[in-house]
Amino acid sequence: MANGKKIFIAEDNQHFCELYRMALGAEGYEVHFAYNGKEALDKIPTVTPDLIILDVMMPEMDGYEVCHKLRDLPRFALTPVIMLTALSTDEDRIRGYQVGADDYLTKPFSLKVLKARVANILERAVAKKVEVVPAAPQTAQPIIQVAQPIVLKEEMTAAPARPIAPVRSLSLGEDVLEQLFGAPIPPGSSILALGSLGSGKSFFCRLFLAQGLKKGEKCMFICMDDDPSMVRRELNSKYSLDLSTCEGQNQIRFVDAYSWSGGRTAPEEKFAITGSLELSDLSALISEAGAELGQTDQTKTGGKRVVDSISSLFLNFELPYVQRFIAFLARSGHFAGVSTIFVVEQGACNDQTLNNIKYIMDGVLEFRNEEQRFLGRAQSMKWGTAMSEWVDITQA
Repeated sequence: MANGKKIFIAEDNQHFCELYRMALGAEGYEVHFAYNGKEALDKIPTVTPDLIILDVMMPEMDGYEVCHKLRDLPRFALTPVIMLTALSTDEDRIRGYQVGADDYLTKPFSLKVLKARVANILERAVAKKVEVVPAAPQTAQPIIQVAQPIVLKEEMTAAPARPIAPVRSLSLGEDVLEQLFGAPIPPGSSILALGSLGSGKSFFCRLFLAQGLKKGEKCMFICMDDDPSMVRRELNSKYSLDLSTCEGQNQIRFVDAYSWSGGRTAPEEKFAITGSLELSDLSALISEAGAELGQTDQTKTGGKRVVDSISSLFLNFELPYVQRFIAFLARSGHFAGVSTIFVVEQGACNDQTLNNIKYIMDGVLEFRNEEQRFLGRAQSMKWGTAMSEWVDITQA
């Protein structure tokens, strides 16, 4: 049910606006309108909608610019945005995702599709909010607090954590994601791999890609914290792969966002960041590499991707830009049918940020190192009930 959710639509065609009003109003939504981009930017802060729908082609200010300006406002950094457009090329979609759009509807579309898309995106937009604690009022006299001695009592000492006993070991002959989640993984799923440094996340991701390559799937490795040449050596030696042949046959592509951190360029890498790292440039590189593999929403060859890891992005960019970049990759993977694993170190961001990222994901995997073993388990997934048992992935 709509439950009084507010939807703001910016569309210069008033005939379409009336159709949208009737369709969405009949579902119980409170619908507000603007007929050009500037008017939308003026009205949206007063309405505080739960969902914003922007037509791309509008007078005075187009939908891309409106979306970009809204994302710069903290109040609307995470408000879902759907773009309406008659333009359906990959470049148009990429531009929309780069300015922060969550979804696309290409004209013409049926009102039935519009209602379904609105209901779906609102359902997924239930995210936890940070509770702001008001500051204590100032008093005329300073309040002096006397520190109390800390007394450690033997009975209050926390008992050491019990070692985890995994219920089984991972099998190389079966799909590794299915083994952890306990169910088939829909194509185009976005998975978060979470754990401390050295807990086996990257190890698992290389196995994930190696299985894909052996099955003839198209694969991409986006190197953020590891040298692409090192990843190639590991895949070759551990899984008996011939990466040079795989690359020559357009089966795998590496996107090098690692070399820039050392102030150097990697001339042997076709898809590499040169100079300073900009997320828009990185998005474009990933899209170009995906086009060579056929991992686009038009060709839909599917396959697998790994982003290892997103942790360093929190040190180099403001949070809204990082979240939009992650959302762009998740959405593009969904449309192209490409399953993507995003690796993040435990503690790289605060709990609220981590919850926002989890909201974007379709599933979350947790990893840890226990007595020199790599253990993994499913923490959550959107398409069913995740298995919570720990699995030993060390021997895989």
